[in-house]
Amino acid sequence: MGDRLYQGENMRFTQRSRQWLGVVSLAVVTTGCAVSPDPLTRDELADQARADMAVLRSGQPAIDTPLSQEDAVARAILYNRDRHVASMKAALARNQLTTANFQMLPSLTASAGYTTRSEFAATQSVPFIDGSPRRELGNDIFSVGQEKNRTTYGVDFTWSILDFGLSYVRAKQQANQYLVTVEEERKAVQNLAHETRTAYWKAVSATALLDRVGPLMDKVNGAVANSREITRQRISDPLTNYSYERSLLDVKRALQSLREELIGSREKLAQLMGLPPDTVYQLASYEADELEAPNAVFDIDTMENTALLQRPEILSASYRKRIARDDVRAALLQMFPDLSLSAGYQQDSNDFLRYNDWASAGASISYDLLNIFETKAKYDAAKTSVEVADQQRLATALAVLTQVHLAALEYRSAREQLSTSTSYLRVSRSISDLVYNQSQAGSTGQLTAIKEQLNSLVAELRRDLAYASLQNAFARIYQSIGLDPYPKDAGDTPDELAAAISRRRAAWQAGYIGVVIKPIANQGPVLTTRDGTTQPSFTFADDTFTVGGDVTYQATSENGALPSWLRFDENSRTFSAATGAPIRNTPITVTAINGEGVSASDSFVLQTNFGSS
Repeated sequence: MGDRLYQGENMRFTQRSRQWLGVVSLAVVTTGCAVSPDPLTRDELADQARADMAVLRSGQPAIDTPLSQEDAVARAILYNRDRHVASMKAALARNQLTTANFQMLPSLTASAGYTTRSEFAATQSVPFIDGSPRRELGNDIFSVGQEKNRTTYGVDFTWSILDFGLSYVRAKQQANQYLVTVEEERKAVQNLAHETRTAYWKAVSATALLDRVGPLMDKVNGAVANSREITRQRISDPLTNYSYERSLLDVKRALQSLREELIGSREKLAQLMGLPPDTVYQLASYEADELEAPNAVFDIDTMENTALLQRPEILSASYRKRIARDDVRAALLQMFPDLSLSAGYQQDSNDFLRYNDWASAGASISYDLLNIFETKAKYDAAKTSVEVADQQRLATALAVLTQVHLAALEYRSAREQLSTSTSYLRVSRSISDLVYNQSQAGSTGQLTAIKEQLNSLVAELRRDLAYASLQNAFARIYQSIGLDPYPKDAGDTPDELAAAISRRRAAWQAGYIGVVIKPIANQGPVLTTRDGTTQPSFTFADDTFTVGGDVTYQATSENGALPSWLRFDENSRTFSAATGAPIRNTPITVTAINGEGVSASDSFVLQTNFGSS
């Protein structure tokens, strides 16, 4: 008996040793799999750099013709890398919204498994007397209720009402977050278009004038050297020479300043268009003296109303306020108990079971009694965040309105600056021509002629920069009110997009900066009889458009004029039809225009529901 007990103990010791050995081996293997930092090698970086350069140089069609302003903006919108990042963020937010919608679904889990053990799960029952088990009163009989090897299968369905409600609120928040990213993408496009216009006109000025600056700078340096030599030899009055030299240095400093402003503009424009900075391209040639200044048609009332409806920053702030309000709803939901429903089907290969497959169902309700204190704090914090979001929206609105006024002031100032620069250039050229003729005749020194040539060039540079500033101020008018530089259906090629940008710019110059607040198609545009009258009519709302000031309305049909049976009273904004008019739905376009020429249009189908007599 003793030998058998010793052998049993020895076997159990051996089994425990093997178990410990397995645990130690697992720990050693796990430690060997530890991850350490692995920096990129120079070879890997070089390969990546070559691949990046190949992508950057082949990512868009070649520039075969001189670029216009619209061409440059179109290429920037299509191929700018930062613009792609903004688009991908919007796409990511869209995918996250899809994921959030799936979070509302119940949980349906399918499982399968296989288990094995070295020994049976044998158990024994002993008496329980006076609060403790009495092993000495037990017997040597063990019972088994499970096989060594068994397989299980199951499908479980669970659904939490509280989780569903919270997931629904979070999905709404994600939907609003997606709308925020869409507005951020719009803002990125508007800013990119503005930056591209600025770089384009600077590049035009640089192309036309930088080549002329170098030779004239050489003349300046030569004239300064001559002046200093004359001063040194005391050939003339030193005060006169010093004054002349100072005026030359003033011109030189002005040229250097203007050159610094223009230098690198071509590289900046290439970067905005998604091209490497050493890309060779041509810009459209312009006759600087014949460039037509853009004329912006606007009024402050319309600009303010349009900006409050269109600016991406205001829309983003409004969506963020929605998100904050949903935080309040989520905090309220967490104050309620959770009701969970469950159902399932299971199968077990254990032969000791009476039934190897079975279905189950259940319901439970739970509530964390201490959660009410935390939830109350979350609710108060969420309400505060709503107030913060509302104040941020108001602050954004005020900033936007300020930008609208500043854009209008900047445009007017830019027009005056261009007019002054043009007049100054005309006078400078006249003086330069006169002095040059006098120098040729010998009545004026060559140094004075060089100085006036430099003054004339500086005046030309400043005129061109003033024209570029006016172009930028013109575009900022429409950027300040949130108008997109191109329509959504503009196309996806540089030529198509450039044509759409050109049409949109022409529309802006024609005064189409108002927007539709209440589409007439949503106002029930049906000719009906009202108040016992026999003449069918329809009146659209007076706040349909954002056009401010004294507004007049024009209504046209497909062929221009309205049908003979249809009349439009612009004072009451009412369409009316004669009794017995033909039953026919009619496409109508209504245009609202004020005294400044600012306008907005809306198209709809005017329907009828009356019969002819």
